[in-house]
Amino acid sequence: MEIPDWSEDLEIKGVPYIKKSPPGPISEDYIIKAKKYVTSCWAGKQCELVDGWDLPLTVRKVANSLIQDVDDNIYIDLNAGISTMNFGYNNPEIWQRSINIMEEYGVRGIFPSNDYNLPLMINTSRKILETVPKGEIYRVHYACDGTEANETAIKTAVSFTGRNCIVSFMGGFYGRTMGSLSCMAQKAADAQTFRSLRSANIYFTEGANCPNCIFCNDPEDCAGYCVEHMLKDRVLSYQVKPEEVAAFILEPYTTGGLMHPAPEEFIKSVKEVSGDNGILLIFDEVQSGMGRSGKMWTHEHYGVEPDIFTTAKSFGGGVAPLSAAIIKDEIMEELPAYHGSTYGGAPISLAGNMAALEYMQKYKLLDRVNILSDIIEKRFKEWREFDKVYQARGWGLLKAVDFRQSKSEPLIQYKDKVKTKLFKRGVITMGGGQGRYQSMLRIIPPFTIPKYQLETALDIFEDVIS
Repeated sequence: MEIPDWSEDLEIKGVPYIKKSPPGPISEDYIIKAKKYVTSCWAGKQCELVDGWDLPLTVRKVANSLIQDVDDNIYIDLNAGISTMNFGYNNPEIWQRSINIMEEYGVRGIFPSNDYNLPLMINTSRKILETVPKGEIYRVHYACDGTEANETAIKTAVSFTGRNCIVSFMGGFYGRTMGSLSCMAQKAADAQTFRSLRSANIYFTEGANCPNCIFCNDPEDCAGYCVEHMLKDRVLSYQVKPEEVAAFILEPYTTGGLMHPAPEEFIKSVKEVSGDNGILLIFDEVQSGMGRSGKMWTHEHYGVEPDIFTTAKSFGGGVAPLSAAIIKDEIMEELPAYHGSTYGGAPISLAGNMAALEYMQKYKLLDRVNILSDIIEKRFKEWREFDKVYQARGWGLLKAVDFRQSKSEPLIQYKDKVKTKLFKRGVITMGGGQGRYQSMLRIIPPFTIPKYQLETALDIFEDVIS
């Protein structure tokens, strides 16, 4: 079924359309004003224009996969708001359906979902769990964003098991609140400012960081060595006893730090260790879930049932913030502690989720994710031959191009130049990486991007890097 495009008024002059080399003068003026009145990543007002923002872009209008800035430049977005807009910006069908759902249930906007029972929440949860393999064994706890969902998962594991320690798999991004931040080891800057506040009960092991792996030269060589020799032989032997560990937390598909799925052997080895020791398994699917990987939920690729998995980003359908920790029923039946979220599961967010799930089914968006993925993969086969492209990788619409001279020589400045040139030519991407390997550009477009726009953006990308 053909997906409607609602960005025609932005396409009149062709896309991308660059009227004034970005950032244009009006954008620059707005950024100067912003530094006087607001904060972004705590960037000081004396910083350069780009500091505090990934790109010096001031937005006037968005529609589907296009962004118009205040200087009338129009960009093709390969970032989808860091995957918060899987269904395109300002999707009119999802918005209208969300309004209709709220009218149907008699509740609009915000409502204290922790204090009263809502039929909308019951029916939304039922729809969500219908998309989960063995969904009947799970329940849904709602929050507002990914870090809140991970806080829920961590607290649930500690409360349920009565154990005080967590083992975190390095390389993943878990969030910026203190519990989530305590579990994060992606780059030192993520934690250095608040190191004194981080939990001392977090232990770290090697994640499925295959392009940066210290054990294998190639992901295809993976036999779970990092699990066997790091997790079992070091962390659970030298640092903490297995019976002290409440949970393992990891991204089965490492997103912003790597854009790389864990090998199947790695996931199954981790599952075996957790099961043998009564340790709960938490999967962070905040960015990789909701269809991004080519399946609805990332763990479907592995045939593994996590005890808890978290989701956010586009979970609210692009209508309002929504996240969830999806927790096995047997855990919830025995959970002694209390945890809540004032705005978690607000009617507007639930309506957005329900509308988005209906939209995905109506337009067979999972099929479309894989069709668009194949278009990108065809380009990747050519790009891998380019001199500075170390890897072009990823599943579904979670992809990245990694620029290195060799495995141990990341080309960070080159990556930054590519990102800037793409921006100047009307294509928006976002950087990423782990540790000293901040050398990749992400390709995570909306599921609804018209094919011709994707092809056009890839043409420009190819021209820049070739």
